[in-house]
Amino acid sequence: MAKIFGRKSILLVVGALALTLVGGGIAVAAPGGGVDPAAVRVAGKVVQQPPVTQADLDVAKSLAAKAGVQASSAQLFAVVSADGGLIRSNQAVSVTLVGLGQYQVVFNTPVNNGAFVATIGLTGSVGVSPSGLISVVGRTNLAQGVFVQTWNAANQPANRSFHLAVFLP
Repeated sequence: MAKIFGRKSILLVVGALALTLVGGGIAVAAPGGGVDPAAVRVAGKVVQQPPVTQADLDVAKSLAAKAGVQASSAQLFAVVSADGGLIRSNQAVSVTLVGLGQYQVVFNTPVNNGAFVATIGLTGSVGVSPSGLISVVGRTNLAQGVFVQTWNAANQPANRSFHLAVFLP
């Protein structure tokens, strides 16, 4: 009578099964499920964006319906004062100061597939801004929004004026 499996084959199958059961199997990365290792942490916890309000969503939807055509990347920008005022812009429709050094900038077109560039800067054309830090990312659950955080030179959250540019694909 012929032998189907040899001793080595059985050991190989049992070993592979054991490794799979204890976590040595195939791992699949889930898109967007994790936390970016470069995310800002305070006291060991990742700093999260404040939630988007229903009013923000309603305004963004109405503006997107009116816009119709996606804007050119060279035209999207906002200059924002430290208190959240929209000083000048092209296609930015609102700025909300959502917390200390935290701003929501909303455009009249979806920007969630774009690239964002921001810098601390005065709103006028005279003088030099004190140094500070700035971070920018797309707004969670708001395709037309950008979330900006600012800090002073001592790395403490602070309301700072800034310039924001958005580049769309």
